[in-house]
Amino acid sequence: MVRILGGKARGVPLKVPSSARPSPVRLRKALFDYLRLRYPGRGRFLDLYAGSGAVGLEAASEGFEATLVEKDREAIALLRENLRRTGLPARIVPLPVEVFLPEARARGERYTVAFMAPPYALDLAEAFRALLESGLVEEGGLCVLQHPKELYLPFGERRVYGENALTLVEV
Repeated sequence: MVRILGGKARGVPLKVPSSARPSPVRLRKALFDYLRLRYPGRGRFLDLYAGSGAVGLEAASEGFEATLVEKDREAIALLRENLRRTGLPARIVPLPVEVFLPEARARGERYTVAFMAPPYALDLAEAFRALLESGLVEEGGLCVLQHPKELYLPFGERRVYGENALTLVEV
């Protein structure tokens, strides 16, 4: 069962859509341990391909202002239920990521941290490149890609957690 690991909603179980691959506990714990130290005043958190919301709702629980972007209808319904269950403030955007990125840029939205865990069947390097080039992350902010440990990107810092890895790029 997927649960919120820390913050205000610690321990609250989340419903997971059939289309989702929730980020493993060890990876989420390591990511938020790092973010707590790096951004003590928190900021704005963008969760792309949100799925169950495990990462974006964890961010909201930790004090970030969270935006969760997801296009799958079942996932959106469960995100709304998970948001209600946690009682956390977060914004759900029911759009494909490739539509959201240029629209958010046109509106001048900016984030402190942008996290993406696209379906592994996608071209992950290209999806991450679109985020990096979107201009949505503020200077000093962080773009994070969750991917299989076998994928090596020619930029950023790489951290491995079991079968998954994170690539972190500071803006």
